[in-house]
Amino acid sequence: MAVYSAASCSSDPIYGYSNNAAAGGSSWAMSESVLGVAPVPGLDISGVLYRYTAVKERADPFTVTVRNQNAIDGGYIFESTDDWSGRSGQTITKAVPVAYSPIKYWGDGEIATTGVGSVEDPQVVYTYRFIEPEVEVPVIELPPIDIYTALNDDAVRNATKETDRDLYDSESSEASNKDDEEKEDFEKALANSENALTLANDFSQAAMLQAMTPVSLNAYYAVSIPGGVYRDVVQLKDATLPDNKRAFRSMANDRRHTEMVEEQWR
Repeated sequence: MAVYSAASCSSDPIYGYSNNAAAGGSSWAMSESVLGVAPVPGLDISGVLYRYTAVKERADPFTVTVRNQNAIDGGYIFESTDDWSGRSGQTITKAVPVAYSPIKYWGDGEIATTGVGSVEDPQVVYTYRFIEPEVEVPVIELPPIDIYTALNDDAVRNATKETDRDLYDSESSEASNKDDEEKEDFEKALANSENALTLANDFSQAAMLQAMTPVSLNAYYAVSIPGGVYRDVVQLKDATLPDNKRAFRSMANDRRHTEMVEEQWR
């Protein structure tokens, strides 16, 4: 039977921030291109940072509101308003923290204005935390396993039953005597075979020598070696051999070398 239980988070939280949501205009969708990550379960918005420059006359009424619609309950999940009425326009930077809220609640965002004035160089950035959602994993309950016990097996009990000692000794003695008799017969047969082989080898060697003797001796007696006188056939054309002049020059060089070496040691 399979049952299910919730597994714990498989990773630590990941913190980050989005791209400039107002880079393409005064309104935007909470898409992956804006957030920099996919708007999937486990992604929670934790704050909004925005910056812009208000352009207006001091006496003119003018308000600027940065907000996001609530995609689930209606209305706005985030809203921050700056009132510039009776003030000169300038650049403002704000960081507004919010309680961690799932991305599914964050609808379209915008910068809305009322009165006389304009907004230049708007920047809106969302900070977020991503936690990988818990996964329901099946836990399988295995059926009970029968454990084999050898002591409960009838075949094992019969095989290990106590044996009559007298019967065992009698059978062992008979088997031992029979083995001794077979061993003695085998040794006799082996001795006879060895004697027969020895006689056969002696006879065959003697017969072989007797058959080879006349053939080998007759072969030596039948060989005749021719006699006679073997005369020299080499003749020298010149009566005298000339001296080797190259050898004289080599000897002179060797002598000069020896003298130079001896001069070094004087």
